[in-house]
Amino acid sequence: MISATIDCRKRLGLLRFTAGLVGVVPAAFFIVWLLAGWLGWVPSMVDLFGIPGMRMPASITVAGLLLAAAAFWEC
Repeated sequence: MISATIDCRKRLGLLRFTAGLVGVVPAAFFIVWLLAGWLGWVPSMVDLFGIPGMRMPASITVAGLLLAAAAFWEC
């Protein structure tokens, strides 16, 4: 698995690999926060942002996943 990651980085180039990681990190952060909020470990996003404010973390997550999908297209 590690050799596949290194091979993927060589095929994509540093810029695309970095862009993919920049897209995955905020998406992963908000997904972990959502799950931790459901379990009651941290304040939930709904409590913090409210229902209308949920568009902001959702749009950041979707934008990050779209960026990662475009960056890792041929990996």
